[in-house]
Amino acid sequence: MLTVTVGARERLASKLAGRKAADDISIRFTRKAGSWKLRLGRARPADTAIVHEGKTVLLLGKVVARAVTDMTLDVKNTEAGPRLTLH
Repeated sequence: MLTVTVGARERLASKLAGRKAADDISIRFTRKAGSWKLRLGRARPADTAIVHEGKTVLLLGKVVARAVTDMTLDVKNTEAGPRLTLH
């Protein structure tokens, strides 16, 4: 299972708030052309949901959830501001 740090959950919540996303919209973790992408989306029945303060902030489909097993989503502070990192 993907480990999502508190900092990463807070960053995801901040991204959703900044986009003024509706309550049923979360960020979906996808893989396309060999790289990881974050997209807005609605929950699907088989999704794994990551929740922060009662709000689903991240969705993982079955294939993605298996691919990120034993990985960690965290936040790294950069000169450009906080960035999500996967390791």
